[in-house]
Amino acid sequence: MTGEVLKFRETTSNTLSNKDVGISNIFERDLSDEKGVISPRLSAVLVIHDPHTDEIRRETVFAGNIVSIGGDRYSVVSVELGKGAPGWISLRQVK
Repeated sequence: MTGEVLKFRETTSNTLSNKDVGISNIFERDLSDEKGVISPRLSAVLVIHDPHTDEIRRETVFAGNIVSIGGDRYSVVSVELGKGAPGWISLRQVK
């Protein structure tokens, strides 16, 4: 079962699964997919902060990735460039 699509703006900090999640650096990077194929992909950096332990983890993600945040998993639905403004990332919780 999957949840609703959650859309977050670049340069913001949000709370997901009891973690602080910052969205930054949306641009095209050469990244590999699950098969190891490297190609230019529009991607974003998620900065995941655990406020209880102060641990910080950075994940570079693109559409189709699954990322673990807290005890939950999220599918990256889309990464969008902003036009003269910050971009967006859309996530959907995967159960």
